[in-house]
Amino acid sequence: MCLIEVETDEGLIGYGSPSGPYPLGVLAGLIEGAITPHLLGEDPRDVERLWHKLYFGEISRNAGHRSIGLAVVSGIDIALWDLKAKALGVPVYELLGGKFHQYGVTAYASSIYWDVPPEAAAEEALRWIGHGFTALKLKVGRAQTKDVANMRAIRDAVGGEVGLLIDANQSLDRIGANALLAHAEEVGCHWLEEPLSIDDIEGHRLLREIRRTVRIATGENLYGRWSFADFVRNDAIDVLQADVSRAGGITEVRKIADLASSHHLIWNPHTFNDIITVAANLHLVTASPHPAMFEWDVTYNGLMEGLSDWRLGITDGLVQAPDGPGLGIGIDMDFVRAHPWDGRPSIGIGQGMDG
Repeated sequence: MCLIEVETDEGLIGYGSPSGPYPLGVLAGLIEGAITPHLLGEDPRDVERLWHKLYFGEISRNAGHRSIGLAVVSGIDIALWDLKAKALGVPVYELLGGKFHQYGVTAYASSIYWDVPPEAAAEEALRWIGHGFTALKLKVGRAQTKDVANMRAIRDAVGGEVGLLIDANQSLDRIGANALLAHAEEVGCHWLEEPLSIDDIEGHRLLREIRRTVRIATGENLYGRWSFADFVRNDAIDVLQADVSRAGGITEVRKIADLASSHHLIWNPHTFNDIITVAANLHLVTASPHPAMFEWDVTYNGLMEGLSDWRLGITDGLVQAPDGPGLGIGIDMDFVRAHPWDGRPSIGIGQGMDG
């Protein structure tokens, strides 16, 4: 991860993170060389104006308005919201309209991976249900026969009341996605996520036309409201999965959530990588009037457990946003100093909550 600190002349610090995996050297270079000069001397409370200054003054022209450039803005925007809420002594969700979801947000366990046989997939599903989840996600897309066997085994094991989501990570072609969709409807899946390349908007529209009960979801690799508007305009999406730490920060994803609502669609965020990105997404979900399905990545990750003193917890299938000032999470700087980047990529599959 790339930990972003925005510090005021009074010593108050806001924290943010652009959810990876992005090349950390490129992130650091963009932040220090291109972004910092735009922020020095500014009032950090002017979050919306600073977003526009960064995006239109630097990112859309020079740094990649649909990729790493907007991810950098996302991390900085999170830090500015954290800073502003800390200055006011309130949680971020209070600045976003307060708690819409008074009792918490439904969380789903993400994810059961492809490389297990059906009986092991069913066993893992039962384990997550035992941890308190009422929904879970299965990776699909490598071998359809095995995918279908895993879907059926999980459904048989957990029963009909547990939410089952499937995620292909853009690995299917149109014919494969069409065939899998029929099985997903048979098993009662809640959504099919990233079935096709994000460049194939027409393919998503065709899938949405033929499906009856399974939602078409995508967005973890889309950036900014304009990318999502292309899918919405083409009737190609049911669930917009804009991630606060990638798609433009809290400032921009609020607009994407409103875009979804104005077209009778749903915004449910993708979440991944570290506790800062999880907390930032959770604050916006808590304040948003959408049916909430919050992604809790259960693969073991030290950036979820060692970076902060705050722990994401689940009760009756629900999670709560931190209620302290700002994002409501403390950052362990000893942990940060003990884990300097050594130049290697750092993404992989771990052992889950029990790891």
